[in-house]
Amino acid sequence: MRLGYLVTVSAVALCAAMPVGAQETRGTTSAAEADPDAEASQGTVFQEVVVTGIRRSLESAQSIKQNSDQIVDSIVAEDIGKLPDITAAESASRITGLQVERAQGEASGVRIRGLPDFTTTFNGRDIFIADGRTMNLQIFPSGSISRLDVYKSSTAELVEPGIAGLVDVRSRKPLDFKRDRVFGGIAGVRLHQSRETDVEGNLLISKRWNTGIGEIGFLVNGSYASASYVDSTRANAQTIARRVIAGTSEPIRHPDFVNVNYAVASRERPSANFALQWRPHSDLEVYVDGIYQGFRNRGQGRNLQVTVGPAAQLSNIEFFPGTNLVKSMDATGGAFPTGTQNVVKTDTNTYQGGGGFKWKHDDLKLSGDVAYTKSTYTILTTGFNFTLQGAPLKQFDFDTDKGAGGGTVLLSNFDMTAPANYRMVGLAETGSRSGRKGMQARLDGEYQIYSPFLDTLQAGIRFSDHDAFAYNYNQNNIAQPGSLYSILPLQFEQAKAGFRNDKADSLKTFLVPTRASLVDQMDYLRGLARLPTPGFADPTYLSNEKDYAGYIQARYSFDAGFPVDGVVGVRAVRTEDRINGFARETILNPAGGQTVVTTPISRKNGYTDILPNISARLRPFDDFQVRTAFTKTRTRPSFGNLNPTLTIGLPPTICIEDPALPENGPDNPGCVRTASGGNADLDPITSSNYDMSFEYYPSRSTSVTFGLFRRDVKGFISTYTVEVDDAQFRRLRITRPDNGGKGRMQGIETGFTTLFDADWIPGWLHNFGTQANYTYIDHSSELPAELAQFLPGQQKIAGVSNHTYNLVGFYETKVLSVRVAYNHRSNFIVNYQRLNDPGIGGLGPVLPLIEDGRGTLDLATTVTPTENVSFSFNVSNILGTAAKNHRQFNEQGDAYRFQTRFLETVYRAGMRFNF
Repeated sequence: MRLGYLVTVSAVALCAAMPVGAQETRGTTSAAEADPDAEASQGTVFQEVVVTGIRRSLESAQSIKQNSDQIVDSIVAEDIGKLPDITAAESASRITGLQVERAQGEASGVRIRGLPDFTTTFNGRDIFIADGRTMNLQIFPSGSISRLDVYKSSTAELVEPGIAGLVDVRSRKPLDFKRDRVFGGIAGVRLHQSRETDVEGNLLISKRWNTGIGEIGFLVNGSYASASYVDSTRANAQTIARRVIAGTSEPIRHPDFVNVNYAVASRERPSANFALQWRPHSDLEVYVDGIYQGFRNRGQGRNLQVTVGPAAQLSNIEFFPGTNLVKSMDATGGAFPTGTQNVVKTDTNTYQGGGGFKWKHDDLKLSGDVAYTKSTYTILTTGFNFTLQGAPLKQFDFDTDKGAGGGTVLLSNFDMTAPANYRMVGLAETGSRSGRKGMQARLDGEYQIYSPFLDTLQAGIRFSDHDAFAYNYNQNNIAQPGSLYSILPLQFEQAKAGFRNDKADSLKTFLVPTRASLVDQMDYLRGLARLPTPGFADPTYLSNEKDYAGYIQARYSFDAGFPVDGVVGVRAVRTEDRINGFARETILNPAGGQTVVTTPISRKNGYTDILPNISARLRPFDDFQVRTAFTKTRTRPSFGNLNPTLTIGLPPTICIEDPALPENGPDNPGCVRTASGGNADLDPITSSNYDMSFEYYPSRSTSVTFGLFRRDVKGFISTYTVEVDDAQFRRLRITRPDNGGKGRMQGIETGFTTLFDADWIPGWLHNFGTQANYTYIDHSSELPAELAQFLPGQQKIAGVSNHTYNLVGFYETKVLSVRVAYNHRSNFIVNYQRLNDPGIGGLGPVLPLIEDGRGTLDLATTVTPTENVSFSFNVSNILGTAAKNHRQFNEQGDAYRFQTRFLETVYRAGMRFNF
């Protein structure tokens, strides 16, 4: 992309679109505009308008963007506790340049300009979950948020952003309100696929006092949300079998199996926060605040895998035209269908508490803040493995012509509801517990300078000290023979919720134990599988990280025939970390059984990052401005990725036969041991960032923006499976994270927002408005060295869509508000992998899994019959469009559909009160 050419064309186009003559002067949107009950801050507004929720939100967000030192986009709550969407992640999907994933009845996996590597702060403080570097935005319910700021370019006073940027979540404070406030709401939630009904609610109480020692305010806010979801999936195997049959000149290809899967779970999210503010006088504020975020997930995912089997007799074979790829076929005999019923228990608890002060006197401002954060994450999974008692006739269609397409399978002449047709074959249990805790402290100062060029000087220091840990266990074994469903002390049910909107003919029901009966009879089942009660023993890793940061920054301004201002600064960060783990090798004992041998591993590291920033804002016209910015950013690897522990499976007992090689010799390519772990040698991801934006603001609620950006990135971290020769363990097929090489992301983003309230627009349109934005990203990166030898050069970056756009239309009066929003992202690569290739008896070429593009349509309505009470009705994912992907399986570009996923449509109806 020729950035210079695009800059020139864009500048000319925007200038040409501007009306002749100056517009009225505007000031910064005040806090009173953001909330009528909020205290006014500095800034002047010259036009009196009647503002309602959506208008107020748009005007406040536009003012933040227009007057910020950074390139930033914001979502401002339309009212107390009312973001435009149900969670922060869903609201983020409306912001120009942001992409999200959708699963489990919600938006998640937020990416800023295609990248997930951003820092999360809560009221300016770093906040994280367990051993990660960020907090999942879907954890924040809308009732606790007043504003969401997405920084796409940084300045030195911010906590170090990731290479993607920084997201700051702002909560309500008691002295934001002029008077005491009580706000609350309750809603019923109905999910289409699971056919379950749940509840959400929140309550905020804010109180303030004028006392002899100053103003004091206290706020407490709590919320609770629950949802029972089902994401149902039909999936072909990613391993594509080769089979020689009579009448064909070359081997035919077909997926090994079709899998029917239900991701079933009930989740709960309790949340609470408080804030205490004290202003003894106008120059000083002292505060204490805290937040708790919880997550509970009780899953019972289940699946049935119908495998063709090498001994199956094939018939009625239909090929895709002109290929040797099987579209549909029947299989007699062969492998028995097998399945798993999972019991999943997940708990997350995150706490943060702290306090600080803000002081100003004449031209000097000082602020300080200290906080402690603790987060733990635990997931326990039990897999009850079963098989059908027989191999019925299997009718496969690997890409059905009906409905959303994808793989289907039918079983003929077999009673899927009879317990006598099933038996238990094994039990597998895994557990993981991880966490992070530590403190952070910062001191910042700002001094106003009265000079022809410099306006203010800023400087500050920050220190953080965090410990992280992880514990894991993993055990499995085959059950004793004869463990038939009919003799097990379990209760059974048909796996049948889900697959609504699916018009394909496919197996969708089978018999599984209930989650409750599995939990109650777990000791009995362990006895059948000869497994002990699991527990966490030695840690997988223990780590400590200390960060020392300091910055200096100046704001400048001058007149070049028109106003020019900007920021120049630099932030230096020293990171010192220590992490300890183990090499865990499983060996066979001569007398039988297995032994795990552990060898301690310890790593220390230290590095310094110098992160400069320079920006300029040019305002040749009152309502038009141009921004440019250059910054350097970096993202540290997560503690889990840095984990040095290496878990090595059993030595191979069967190798590919080759008369020229010893059966278990180190030179035999078939003698491969599996291994997994982290990578203590990972480097931080670094990026040099270039931004330019053109912004036109003809009114307080209308804007036209166009931006260009480029990220020169080095060291993307992804997890891959590769084969390596290890000096100690010989040939390993290891799954671990690794740094990629150089990469780039560049593109354009444009946005338009308006309310149809200009004088020349007919009056009946004045209550309507629209938002639209579009982002194009051109991206590529080098894969890690182990994979780059098979797929050299620049490749598309996993998880990044080239095209994303949002279309939002709304209508609002004092009584009625209706908002329809459509979000679309184009196809993207999910991952690159070397999969098993039956033709070569090992891993095949490096090939991508590609997710198809699709759109999501949402509806939000609010009726406010009185000032204090409103009723709402929302629908998320109205279209219920299936999510689909496909895996290329050879270098010639042949591909099979992999997954066809049917996601939740979520209905909410509720009531809110405000006093």
